[in-house]
Amino acid sequence: MELRQLEYLDAVVRHGGFVRAAQEVYVTQSALSQQISRLEGELGLALLRRGPRGVEPTPAGMEFLTHARAILGEIAQARAAITEHLDGARGVVRVAATVYDSPGLPEALVAFHRRHPQVQLALHHGAAAQVTEQLAAGSADLAVLAVCAPPKLPAHISVRTLAEQRLWLLSAVDGPLAGAGDTRHGGPLALDELRGRPVVMPERGTALRELLVAAFTDAGFSPLPLFETSDPQTVRQLVAAGLGLGVVPAGWLDGDGPPVAALPLALPAYRIAMLAATEPRVPARDLLAEHLARALTDLERPTADVLPER
Repeated sequence: MELRQLEYLDAVVRHGGFVRAAQEVYVTQSALSQQISRLEGELGLALLRRGPRGVEPTPAGMEFLTHARAILGEIAQARAAITEHLDGARGVVRVAATVYDSPGLPEALVAFHRRHPQVQLALHHGAAAQVTEQLAAGSADLAVLAVCAPPKLPAHISVRTLAEQRLWLLSAVDGPLAGAGDTRHGGPLALDELRGRPVVMPERGTALRELLVAAFTDAGFSPLPLFETSDPQTVRQLVAAGLGLGVVPAGWLDGDGPPVAALPLALPAYRIAMLAATEPRVPARDLLAEHLARALTDLERPTADVLPER
C-alpha cells in the first residue's frame, strides 16, 4: 500500500470520477485506474463502483476512505509542522484577485518574492464570482477583491478588511455638478443630486454595482445607465466627454485619462478585503497574507477639485 494510492482514492471519490481526479493528481486516467486496482487487489475488496451519480465508494471503500483521509490529514499536519521550521520560506501560494480592486497587488507580490524567493507565487485575475469560486473550491489560497455584503463562503475561509475607500463622483470639468461638492465649501455631495442624470454604472456582479444599486434604491430613484463598464480609464473618458457621471472608489482616481472633476459622495465606504483559507495550515500562505495585510493599506487620496490629465 502506497501513500499516493490513498491520495488517488480520495480524489476519485471527491470528484465522483476519474477524469477530474486524474487532472488534480497530475497522472493519466489509465495510471490512476491501475493504482486503484492494485490497491483493491492488495486489500481483496472492491473499493469503488459506478452508480447513477458517477463513481461511488462501496461500503468497504467508504470505511477504508475514512481511515485513509485520517492518515492523509496527519501527513499534511506533519508536513506543515516541518515547513514551519523554515518560517514559511518554501511552498506554493496561489492568489486570485479582481484586477481593478488590487492595483498595488503586483508590487506587493514582487516585494514578497524578493524577501522569500523560494516561495512560488501564482496570480490569476478574474471576475468577483470567479475569484470566490476558486477560493471556495481550493484552487486559490488567497483572494483580494471588493466585497459589499459578507460573501457566502465555507467556514474555513476568513475575511479581512484591507481598505475602506470613500466613493467619489466624477464629472466633466465644465459639468453642472463640477463645483457642487467642494469639501472646502459644503462637504460631500448628496446622492439625490444624481437624480435624473445619466450615470456610467459598473458592470453587474461587481461589489461596486451592488453598493450603488442599494444606495439608489434607498434614495428612491434609479440612475440613467447609458453605459456599463468597470474599467477606470473608460469611465474617465466617458465622463470627460460629458456622456455621464461616474461613481468610483478612491483607488481609481489615479488612473490615466483626460481631466475630470472629482467630488466626494455621501455614500458608504467601498470595502476591499482579503479572503484566505485557514485550513489546512500552510505557513507560506499565512506569511504572504500577513505581508499583503501590511502592504495593501488604504491610502485615501487628498481632496481635489479636478483630476488633471495623466
